[in-house]
Amino acid sequence: MTITIPSVIVMAILVWLLRPGKNTTKPRKVAILSTGIPILVIAMVAVIFQILHNMAGMTWVSDISNTCFVVGIGLTAAAVLAMVGFVIARKWEIAKGMGFGICVGIIISIIEFGILEWLAGV
Repeated sequence: MTITIPSVIVMAILVWLLRPGKNTTKPRKVAILSTGIPILVIAMVAVIFQILHNMAGMTWVSDISNTCFVVGIGLTAAAVLAMVGFVIARKWEIAKGMGFGICVGIIISIIEFGILEWLAGV
C-alpha cells in the first residue's frame, strides 16, 4: 500500500495533465483507445479466470491470472516504447494520446493487482 497510493496519485495527476480536450484529433483518440482497451481486456480476463479458480475451491493466485497480469504489464511497457518512438518522430498528438492511455492502463493494472490479491486471499 505504501507504493500503491502514491503511484495512483501520480497517475491521476498525469491523466489530468494529458486529458483530451474538446477538440481532440482523430489520431489522438485512436491512440488512447489502442493503448487503453487491450490492457482493460486483459485485466478483465485475469479477474474472470481468478474468479473461476476460486469457484473451484482453490485459494491461491491462478497461473493463468498471473500470466495475464504479466502480459498486461508487458503491453504497458511496449506502449511506452512506442510512445517514445512517436516522440522521436515528433508526432505530438499521438504521443499525448498514448501517454493518457498508458496512465489509464497503469491505474487499471494497479486495481487489477489489488483485486487479484484480494480474490486469492493474500
